[in-house]
Amino acid sequence: MKAAYVIGEKEFVRNVPDLKTTGGPMRSNNIAEYFGLTFLLRELRELESKQKGRASYLVCGDSELVIRQMRGEYQVRALHLRELHAEAARLASGLDLEFREVPREKNRAGFLLE
Repeated sequence: MKAAYVIGEKEFVRNVPDLKTTGGPMRSNNIAEYFGLTFLLRELRELESKQKGRASYLVCGDSELVIRQMRGEYQVRALHLRELHAEAARLASGLDLEFREVPREKNRAGFLLE
């Protein structure tokens, strides 16, 4: 599986590893979406460390589940997603972020995976 994200004009496509669970390796769209988010948040933290002053970031995604979990509107009930959500929340802390859900056809990163 792959995950894609866009920062400004730069486009990124990264391989997503299988999630290691006690029941064996697991992969799903939700796992890939969380990995894509953590890849993006790491890049934003790197950008932030190089800038003087703080920047605001709009994080758009077409995953209703991930965006709403990051905004705290949905609970993270799936056990296999809890650690991924916790990592994304840790990376997001201290950054000035707004999470916005966008339709798939308007998600520029989604076209990178086609």
